Amino acid sequence: MQALSTDPAVETLTITHVPIAPELVHAGAGAELSWDSRDTDHHITVVKGTCRVLGRRLTAGGYMHVPAGMAHSVQVGAWGCTFVSVASATTAI
Repeated sequence: MQALSTDPAVETLTITHVPIAPELVHAGAGAELSWDSRDTDHHITVVKGTCRVLGRRLTAGGYMHVPAGMAHSVQVGAWGCTFVSVASATTAI
């Protein structure tokens, strides 16, 4: 049986997609909300209404993952949109 090293650099565990800023967003018809997430991923789940993210139309139940470093916006449809917005970071512990 192989023993684990006691060197902390070798024993680093990387956890991905740690939620850091969840929020429920209600946006009115025609609104556009922008993000420039340099070091976090952005997860968007539509609860009610419609919107566009990176050219893709999302309706209730729709989900979009935007990788870190990609500027993007949520363009709200004609009847408004309610969505869950969650930023997530890659964290080493």
